[in-house]
Amino acid sequence: MTMTRFESLGVYLPEREVTTRELLEKMDTEPMFDLEKLTGVKNRRWRDDSEDCHSLALNAIERCLQHSSYSAEDIDVIICTSITRFRDGLNFVLEPCLSSYLKKRIGMRADALNFDITNACAGMFSGVHILDQLIKSGAVKNGLIVSGECITPISETALKEISNPVDEQFASLTVGDSGAAVIMDQSTSEDEGIELLELQTMAQFSDFCFGMPSDKNAGVAMYTKAMEIHATVIQRLPATLGHFADKHQIGGSDFDHVIPHQTSERAIRSALALCGETFGDIPNTCVALDRFGNTSSTSHFVVLNDFMERGEIKPGQKVLMLVMASGIVLGVAAVKVGNLGGVN
Repeated sequence: MTMTRFESLGVYLPEREVTTRELLEKMDTEPMFDLEKLTGVKNRRWRDDSEDCHSLALNAIERCLQHSSYSAEDIDVIICTSITRFRDGLNFVLEPCLSSYLKKRIGMRADALNFDITNACAGMFSGVHILDQLIKSGAVKNGLIVSGECITPISETALKEISNPVDEQFASLTVGDSGAAVIMDQSTSEDEGIELLELQTMAQFSDFCFGMPSDKNAGVAMYTKAMEIHATVIQRLPATLGHFADKHQIGGSDFDHVIPHQTSERAIRSALALCGETFGDIPNTCVALDRFGNTSSTSHFVVLNDFMERGEIKPGQKVLMLVMASGIVLGVAAVKVGNLGGVN
């Protein structure tokens, strides 16, 4: 069976760290709950004034190429999957698309493909799914998926606008800025590759989270019905994993680690505990919310990079990626990781 693989990985995190306590001290209205204890988010990375989606993505690509056997001229397609689209500061730019800027900046061939897609926090794995099919079909030999998430502007808006202790903008205070890039090609060994990948969208829950221009300030805002999202995911994840297990005859014991989307540690562990009967227990749950917060579409790759750098995920191990996003998107990817260009 033809498999694609993650050939190399690059992650960029701004140097500045901001604590949850620092954010709450800037507010007139504190939540009626302990935000840090509930979510597990203690710190997050915060862009400096010179950084935007373009620069975060570019830094991640440069690190990815440093780990890769490919040069920029070798890459057949670049897919940009950011939710945010800030360039030259906080100017939200849709056209020309971010992938076209990045393609030119890193020196890809003129005939290389480029396009942008957005699918909330499932963006990078939506890009993985598309590129997986492009490679398997023979349309391209390899490709680059990148996301530059300059998402803390929604935190800045929330700090100005939250006016009650159960405000729908409190989830905006859990996010952090980051860039992530991954190069994919056809696997040459059974020891590494994307073995299975499935995504599903339940659009009937699309009104649980909105990102849009604020109607109160000159900025962007995110309004999230966090309790409803978590309840919906917790209710449906066991059946989703059960279906995945039955269809492919696999279970939790087949994996060394699980990397869920990074939202709330309490919600993550509650959901996985309920999956024990349908999927079985997975030995190690990888969570880095205490250091990076929710980095939106980059979260799986930020955590993968971090755990590999620290030697907790090793080449040859099998990782279950749980894709969860507003929309609501639920997805599962079974990945046997290589050394990702020596990232660790």
